[in-house]
Formats: sequence, C-alpha cells, structure tokens
Amino acid sequence: VNGMHSEKRDSLIIAINAFEDMKKNPSIHGEPNEYTYGTMLKVSAKLTSCESEKLALMESLFIQACNRGLVSRGVMEQFLKTTPNHFSSRVILSQGASKREIPESWHRNVPRSSWPVR
Repeated sequence: VNGMHSEKRDSLIIAINAFEDMKKNPSIHGEPNEYTYGTMLKVSAKLTSCESEKLALMESLFIQACNRGLVSRGVMEQFLKTTPNHFSSRVILSQGASKREIPESWHRNVPRSSWPVR
C-alpha cells in the first residue's frame, strides 16, 4: 500500500483483524501457517509508521511463530530483514536460541524443505 498514513493504518488494522480471526476461528478461516506469519511480518513492516509499534508487532508475531512451530526460512528471513540486528538478536536470545542454533521446536510444523538454514 503506497498511501497516506491513515490508509496504511487502516490496511494494517484490517490485516491484524483478519489474522486474529484466523487464530480464533480456525475451523472457518483455517489455521495460520508459516506463510501467514511471513505475510504478517511483511505487512507489519510496510504499514507501520511508528518504529516502536512496528518492533512490538514484529516481536509478537515472531514469538507466536516460534511457539506454534511455524518459523520457516521465509519467516526467519523476513524477521531478520525488517528489524535491526540488535533487536532481532535480543528477541531470538530471549526465546532461548541464537541465529545459528535454531531449535527444532520452532519449525516442527513446517515442511523440511522450508526449514530455516542452520
């Protein structure tokens, strides 16, 4: 979305609401998967104009993906590409891992061909 601040904000709210609906009603909307998380990371990075809000969203989404075993190569790349190095390192370390040592539990629900590179 290449629009004014209010248009980006509205688009972000729509995306977040749709994502939350998926999590609340998976029988209707389907379970969020690694593509959903990758897309939400990208949407959050592009549509959030406030840096602190962006980082809070990115952290929340990444931790949710970790907890659900949905950290694919794409999710990891999107998180690393759209957040400052010191921030991504802190978040990854807070979850008991490092950029080189990714727990299998983080990608347990991702096809092997999409696992993050170790």
